[in-house]
Amino acid sequence: MIVVDSNVLAARMLSCESTDLALSVEAADSVWLVPRLWRYEFLNILATQIKAGRIKQSAAHAMWQRLASLLEENESDPAAEQVLELVAKHRITAYDAHFVALARVNACLLVTEDVELQRKFPDLAVSMKSFVSNKGLSGWVRETSATYGKRKRPIDHSQKLRCPT
Repeated sequence: MIVVDSNVLAARMLSCESTDLALSVEAADSVWLVPRLWRYEFLNILATQIKAGRIKQSAAHAMWQRLASLLEENESDPAAEQVLELVAKHRITAYDAHFVALARVNACLLVTEDVELQRKFPDLAVSMKSFVSNKGLSGWVRETSATYGKRKRPIDHSQKLRCPT
């Protein structure tokens, strides 16, 4: 189980130079946790792609529906107090703090391409490349996650969707 940032979700769903890497992350660990904030960030990524003429609205909508259905059981929000504590202590955005706090609460890694988060949280935030090259586990101590609350569902590998170029 890992927390993934919106940039990893975008790489997984959009055809780009990082797509293969995102798929490798998924192959190494297919249980992806996200704060509900991912919805707003991913919608903004799709909006940017539509405005730039890279994808059509219908393709963006299909991507949105597919990803929302894949992640709905794995959404969880950290406490506002935890988010604000991270903001104050580490001078990061509240958006980023949601992902960091969720990884801390679940005692798992945060896979992100955000270099600032990797620098400020080297024991927690790792790049996709680092995660894949370490096969998600080597070099990091990870506790076995508790099995209570909602069932955490792995991403269905057969559910691949590519944007038209």
